[in-house]
Amino acid sequence: MIGAQSLERAVLILRIVSHHNRAGARLTDITTATALAQPTVHRILAGLMNEGLVAQDRDSKRYFLGQVIAEFGLTAAARYDSSDLFRASVSRLAAESEDTVFASRRSGLDMVCVDRRSGTHPSQAFVLDVGVRRPLGVGGSSLALLSALPAAEAREILDANARTIALFEQEPDERYYEELAQFARQGYAQRDIRGIDVRTVAVPILDGDGTPFAAFSLSTFHARMPPERIPAIVAMLRREAAWVQKRLQAEQAMALEAAG
Repeated sequence: MIGAQSLERAVLILRIVSHHNRAGARLTDITTATALAQPTVHRILAGLMNEGLVAQDRDSKRYFLGQVIAEFGLTAAARYDSSDLFRASVSRLAAESEDTVFASRRSGLDMVCVDRRSGTHPSQAFVLDVGVRRPLGVGGSSLALLSALPAAEAREILDANARTIALFEQEPDERYYEELAQFARQGYAQRDIRGIDVRTVAVPILDGDGTPFAAFSLSTFHARMPPERIPAIVAMLRREAAWVQKRLQAEQAMALEAAG
């Protein structure tokens, strides 16, 4: 029988692999992010590979999610696919802004891109693909969501994700928390993507009970997002976030009525 600790470690390793699934995760990255001994990580990876949950590229030796994970996803999609919830909003935002718009949803300690639409402008910033998973604390969407949570809860999440965040950018420090507090005050997150000339603006989406569970974001090149354009972008994103919340509240009210 699998012990709880072994299961937790295996799930953590799957999360780390999923964060880096586009290019593959190195053994050293997984070891650093999990703070486990390398022999332990190697043993768990071998077990996951035996079950088809993880695969290793023969040449690069990097690890990727396995075929069985893809098959599980196909099976579960009918129950958990939320792209329909955001599709109309993402389409409207992309058409109105002419830029690339994303919808991302919280998944535990991670954020997953669930929809993306391109605008009509010739220059598009494809910073995320649908299905890409990042730890909460990395990227504008997750920072927007964290900024809408109680400060203590957001700090707890960032502390739990500190090692995984450090693989993408700096490990959270006091300046990180100050920036998050600023996002909370202004009601949106703004982040320049390191290494490329792209700026992202994101707003949280609340569920029917007022809990942040997702985010809309717009990414484009700096030349298309000067400071004076940001208020208009934020207004568009907030409008659609409010539309989603009203839809969820209506569905919630209908469900309660039917149950009563």
